[in-house]
Amino acid sequence: MSNDADSTFGAPAAGASHSTRSPAKAKPGSGVIAQIPPDVRLRIFSTADLVRIVALGVNGVSNGQLTFQAQTEYWRWASALTFANTLTFTSEVIPSFTAPALDAFLDVVSPSNQFTAPRNPTQGDWTQGTRTVPGTRTGYLYRLPSPDDSQVKMGVLFEKDNQTSALMAAAWYVKTQAPSNGLAFNKKIFTSTLTRVSGTHPNAIEVGTWYYLLMGTP
Repeated sequence: MSNDADSTFGAPAAGASHSTRSPAKAKPGSGVIAQIPPDVRLRIFSTADLVRIVALGVNGVSNGQLTFQAQTEYWRWASALTFANTLTFTSEVIPSFTAPALDAFLDVVSPSNQFTAPRNPTQGDWTQGTRTVPGTRTGYLYRLPSPDDSQVKMGVLFEKDNQTSALMAAAWYVKTQAPSNGLAFNKKIFTSTLTRVSGTHPNAIEVGTWYYLLMGTP
C-alpha cells in the first residue's frame, strides 16, 4: 500500500453491503456475481467518460473515511449516458492502491451514481441463452474482440433506465462455452473498441451459442 493510513480487508460476508464515504455513495449490489479480473480499473468512453469501474481482488483498502471492500467491483456512470455507435474501452492495473486514489478515479464520472457486486465468479454462474432487457429499460449491445484473443468475438450489454437514465445493469457475453474460471476475460492491460450492433440479441454479433453473466439490478 502507498498510504500508511490505508488498511486491508478480507472479502465481505455474503449479503454484506459495500460502501465508500457515505450511504449515498454506496448503492448495494444485487448479489449478482461480477466477472472482471482483479485489481484493475477500467474506462468506457467516447468524447467523455460514460462508465468507470474498479475491480478489487483479495485485498480491500480503507483510510477510515473511504472503504473499498475486497473481491468487489465498483461501477460508476455519468449522469448523461449517451451510448454512441462506437466506444473506447480501456483497462489497466490499479496504479495507486489507496482509497482516495480509487475514489478520485471513479469520481471523474460521478460521486454518487454507483452499483457494486461481489467479484468471485465461477463457470456455473454463467447462463446459456440471451438476456431479456426489462420493459422499463433500453438495452445497448456492443461487440468487441476478446482482450485475450482478438480473433474471438464477445459482447457487452448496457441497460439504461427509461425514466432516470441510470445504468441499471450490464452483462458480458461469451460464445461457445462459459469461461472455466468464471471471468469474461483475463488480460488486465488493453485498449479495445466497442461497436454497437442492432438490437440486444447476441446473434447480431455472431450466430452461435452464447452465455451471459449479469451484474447490477436484474
